[in-house]
Amino acid sequence: MMAIGSFSQNQLWKGYYSYNETTAVIQQGATFYFATSNSIFAYDSNHKTTEIYNTVNGLKIDEIVTLAYAPDYQKLVVGSSNGKVALIDIAADKIYHLNDIFNKSGLSDHQKKINRITIHGGHAYLATGYGITTVRLIDNHFGDTFFIGTGGEEVNVRSIAILNNQMYAVAENEGLKKAALNTNLIDYNNWQVIDFDNWLDVLAYENQLVGVKDDLSLNTIAVNNNIVQVGEVWGGFKRLNTSNGKLVEVSEETVRLFENDFSVSSDLVMPYSQKGGLRDAIYADNSFFVASNQQGALKILVQDKDNREKLSPSGPLSNNVFSISIHDNDLWFNFGGYGAGMNPYLPFGLTMYGLSYMKGFQTWEAISTEQLNEMKATVNISFNPQNSNKAYISSFYSGLGVMDLSSKNISIYNGDNTTALTSITTNDTRINGVTFDKNGVGWLTNSGVKPQLISIDKNDQLNAYSASALENTSTNNFYLAPIIDKNGTKWIGSLYDGLFAFNETQNNKSMQIGTANNLPSDNIRALAVDYNNQLWIGTSRGLRIVTNVDQFLSSNQLTPSNIVIEDDGLAQELFYEQDILAITVDGSNNKWVSIAESGVFLISANGSETIYKFTAENSPLPSNEILNIAVDGTTGEVFFGSRNGVVSFKNYATTPTQNLDNIKVYPNPVRPDFTGEVKISGLLSNATIKITDISGNLVYETRSLGGTVTWDTYSFSGSKVPSGVYMIFVNSNDGTLTEVKKLMIIR
Repeated sequence: MMAIGSFSQNQLWKGYYSYNETTAVIQQGATFYFATSNSIFAYDSNHKTTEIYNTVNGLKIDEIVTLAYAPDYQKLVVGSSNGKVALIDIAADKIYHLNDIFNKSGLSDHQKKINRITIHGGHAYLATGYGITTVRLIDNHFGDTFFIGTGGEEVNVRSIAILNNQMYAVAENEGLKKAALNTNLIDYNNWQVIDFDNWLDVLAYENQLVGVKDDLSLNTIAVNNNIVQVGEVWGGFKRLNTSNGKLVEVSEETVRLFENDFSVSSDLVMPYSQKGGLRDAIYADNSFFVASNQQGALKILVQDKDNREKLSPSGPLSNNVFSISIHDNDLWFNFGGYGAGMNPYLPFGLTMYGLSYMKGFQTWEAISTEQLNEMKATVNISFNPQNSNKAYISSFYSGLGVMDLSSKNISIYNGDNTTALTSITTNDTRINGVTFDKNGVGWLTNSGVKPQLISIDKNDQLNAYSASALENTSTNNFYLAPIIDKNGTKWIGSLYDGLFAFNETQNNKSMQIGTANNLPSDNIRALAVDYNNQLWIGTSRGLRIVTNVDQFLSSNQLTPSNIVIEDDGLAQELFYEQDILAITVDGSNNKWVSIAESGVFLISANGSETIYKFTAENSPLPSNEILNIAVDGTTGEVFFGSRNGVVSFKNYATTPTQNLDNIKVYPNPVRPDFTGEVKISGLLSNATIKITDISGNLVYETRSLGGTVTWDTYSFSGSKVPSGVYMIFVNSNDGTLTEVKKLMIIR
């Protein structure tokens, strides 16, 4: 158990989470708490304000499925399907994480699920897949556990209710059980079976016990254990709630309100096929407060169901982010994609989300699935640098979509309607790309078929290329999007056959590089070309580099090399045997590298030094499986995408510029309370930066790898420079461009 942080926003990190996929809702006074898979947001109905709890401000829990509030302790109790428990102490501004159940090796995954939470007498009672566990609210620690199965065995407890000093529990396949609170609840002999039917839920409502059986009958349970059917619930039943004097039935597509006589007074229908269905709902203020699967948190008037107010904070359509793009100061998210083995049917089946983009990094907007002509399993979006109003959307099922961003008109190209493309089967064309060369020609891969390499010109004419190295491979191979170096060479990673290179300007020269050429695996996961023209190759079993991409032009075969580093005095290979998911170069030529199940590393330009290592445990990362990393070259902000959402880190490595017209020095002046580094941005690559005092004495010198350098305000002697005015001289590598800036330091 560990207490983490406060609710104050982390200044170096930002969250770009979706709040559309809500999972639970409860009410406490004027505040309504909604959950998503890994976040909580509190909507204050009096002031119309929202407070968010996510990884950025310390909430580290995923797969949230249930909530409860303890008013006497002002604590929100959060339960997940993987056994994690969080307590948000509203009064003390603290978040506590209890991960004992999650870490319990003797429990299966389904046993760890927190099905329901009931608050009573200073405890939170957790109905879990193995029994009942208590949490002491006074000190935020686990208490006793009750194994109430036959013979004291583990049993899935679906629900708990407390009434008249009795605790009732729904035990899967063992019936409805009860025990007196003043007895030893640890002793399974004190648990009495009052009905052997299979029950789904039970709760206390208006001083009586109400429950649902698996035959969908709604029943009351008297003190003498007499059970009377009083109605029925609908198919797809999820749970019962009680709020503001109403009994609320929640199913996959319906919310119904029952009066005291169990007559239905109102209902709300949200068809799964049209609206995405719902997860939870309560009643308040003559309204349904609904946690929906896809449309977020909604307030819907009971008497006017077309009157719907969305309560979720703004954000992207989903947290299931597959790729991130930055274009014209807009941030774009693509969802779904493919899973293990580049299979678009994994892990969620063929997905269909639409696209989200944050206009000017300020306002979220969306392109719907209807506007995309219902493209499925989209993997990325790119933009032609010579026509920024045109978007190219790749799908690993539906082919290639080309959209005019002004009109939102889209043209779909696939193997059924385009000669240059080939489908695996009817309606299944697997495209990855589009990457543009310096001439504005886009390049993409067509997987599972031949030919595999396609170009698209400015008029959207597609052309297939015959590359001898690719022709020798099997047809069931799958390919990453091409990356293109300064020579126009296309580097293409594959799932089964290693790395390919192709250049149509060199008489269609092509090359295959595999394990016989020192690759650790033929499964290529990530590629990147850095500012030193080195090709970085991430595979499922480690890292390799091609030291200069020019070698392709003159060599018949390339042999990538590994990087050897020193760790604890021992020489070893960098990322040896590691499954590398993504590699991205920042403006300082450092490399962000994502490792499966291990978070992300920032390594120095040559790989010799680890600058940062971020994991879900030591940072706001939403997952240790980061699928995509994107860098805003203007600001240096780094975005980490996962199937649990996106966060960003405020780095200062910006993309090199073409001139010295926009050099910025910040902070300026440096005040006595400042403890960080001075940033000098807007630089050319490989520029020389010299810093002198006002008398011309050199105190610091460095060379830029990207668009930004930093200075810790220490001189060559190792001591902080004193107060004064300092001159910053910037010179391009060839000496043709110069610029001078002043910096004031106040100690």
